[in-house]
Amino acid sequence: MTGEIEIIVSADGQVTIDVKGVQGAGCVGLTRAIEEALGSVESRSCKVEFYEQAEEQEVLRQSER
Repeated sequence: MTGEIEIIVSADGQVTIDVKGVQGAGCVGLTRAIEEALGSVESRSCKVEFYEQAEEQEVLRQSER
């Protein structure tokens, strides 16, 4: 799994973590240690890539039946 993590710290101290190049829930695993080190997660939004792998697996499972 290769990807890129971009960490943005705003002037007021808010941290945004953006993962690029990773499909499915793998992005959550990549950022877990960073999130734990920073404290609690206020919100999380998932990009299209998060759902792509899950949809592909579901289609595969349906075609196996």
